[in-house]
Amino acid sequence: MTTQELSGQPEQPIEQPAHPIDGREVSADLHSEAIAAETRAVADATRAVADATRLTSTDREATRYLSAATQINIRYAETVVSKVINEPFRALAPTFGVDVPVVTKWALKALRTRARRDYILAAIFVLIFPLLALSFLWLQGLILFALLLIAAWQTVSWEYWERLHNIVINKMLRDRFDPGEAPSPSNESDRTRLEEVAKRRDGNLVVFSGHSAFIGSGQKLHYERLLLDVSRGREAEDGTPMDPDHFTSQDLNTAIARAFDHKTGLARSLTNIRVHERLFVNGLHIQNDELLLPDHLRPPPSSIDEDLLTAATLHPAPEARTYVCVEMPGWQGQLVVTLFIRAVHTGESLYIDWTFQGIPPLRDEFLVIDRYHELTRSRQLGASLRFSLRETIPALLRSPYVALRTLGRPHSVRRHQSRQSRMIERGYLFDYGAQRSIREEACGRRRQHYFLARDEAMYMLLAQQTLTRAVEMFLKDHNVDLGQFNEQVKVIFDNSIKVGDISNSTGVTIGDNSSSKVNDSPKGAK
Repeated sequence: MTTQELSGQPEQPIEQPAHPIDGREVSADLHSEAIAAETRAVADATRAVADATRLTSTDREATRYLSAATQINIRYAETVVSKVINEPFRALAPTFGVDVPVVTKWALKALRTRARRDYILAAIFVLIFPLLALSFLWLQGLILFALLLIAAWQTVSWEYWERLHNIVINKMLRDRFDPGEAPSPSNESDRTRLEEVAKRRDGNLVVFSGHSAFIGSGQKLHYERLLLDVSRGREAEDGTPMDPDHFTSQDLNTAIARAFDHKTGLARSLTNIRVHERLFVNGLHIQNDELLLPDHLRPPPSSIDEDLLTAATLHPAPEARTYVCVEMPGWQGQLVVTLFIRAVHTGESLYIDWTFQGIPPLRDEFLVIDRYHELTRSRQLGASLRFSLRETIPALLRSPYVALRTLGRPHSVRRHQSRQSRMIERGYLFDYGAQRSIREEACGRRRQHYFLARDEAMYMLLAQQTLTRAVEMFLKDHNVDLGQFNEQVKVIFDNSIKVGDISNSTGVTIGDNSSSKVNDSPKGAK
């Protein structure tokens, strides 16, 4: 309904006067076109900003939790750096729901802070023994000994305050976290590596290790497949059979991707959806392929040429397969459901399979930041001093070993990388495949929130319905008989899809004949 209809005024054409441009008269039609073009440009720019904001906000919460975990748990910070920085030849798994460079920057910051603490404590530890010997000859040496213990106590207090209060509480609480504030690494090679990692998110090449083809996407939730005879044409209106139109696997992939995109597909309603077409290759099978591995002493590229991707779709090989990937994140990265779809058209048959993978919410220990709150300066100081009272002596005794290990870590990393490079240069088989992502390392198995588990079920059901509808419309447009398709799809939708574990429940099931029940409380529970 227009504004004129609402106001009761008759709709009348509005005459546009001529407008001078550069001293010349321009017609109203041309002026209107110029305004429309400018409006479209502004709308496109606004949409691009909105998309960037959406992508950032989609991953913000999970990124915040993992960034905080690197400050609270030093071992997790070491794991992040080891996986992201210290494996320069391996591919990096796509990490759904998390901004990996941001988490890695904070992990490097935590390790630098801990290293400074350990170096200072190691120096104090070395000075303690001469002072103890000196105190037998000079009683005032006991005063210096006490001062060294106080210095160690203050050092441990400072490191704890820096990580927990200055960073976690001041910068990582829910209303304060800004991914752009992550400190840039001082090492040039680390910065270069993180730039490459940032490109991985939207890359179209996934190099996996072993049997984990969908590395980075979590655990398998559900799998289905169709095998259709597409040689029979559908009947025309007069009942005569039609000849089916020719099509390729790439044509079907394009139609499926369009069914999920932001312009005409499901992403118009679920705006966080991302759709990619990707090539999946085993890391043991690319060493002699110059197209997939241009440089043997560098990790596989994050993306390949579109022509190569299309060729892999039209001519599938056992070691390399193309999938349409539909990523559906929710709860600001706490839940990510990904649909992987593969279509193979060979002669008179069409084979389609699809797999749902899910990344569950983070484990409880990664959510501990939600129990933190800001304290006054005096209470921050008191908390840091109390913590360091019980931590100082153990940290002081461990400091020589830890400091030596920290000093030797760069050498160990270089030795590890040198051993890998020698293997590659001498022609040994090397696995370039990605390991588990840092998001997968942190995920749990329980869907603590009831609505989160329901959303996981909703994403799967909507995506499966969108997929089957897109395939149906595609086959219909190409005059293929749909009898076999309709029968198989009915069986698929009649069967249930079971999703995860909702706290103490058996989960959520999807399907016309599905059912779900809630378990009784376990024996002994109170």
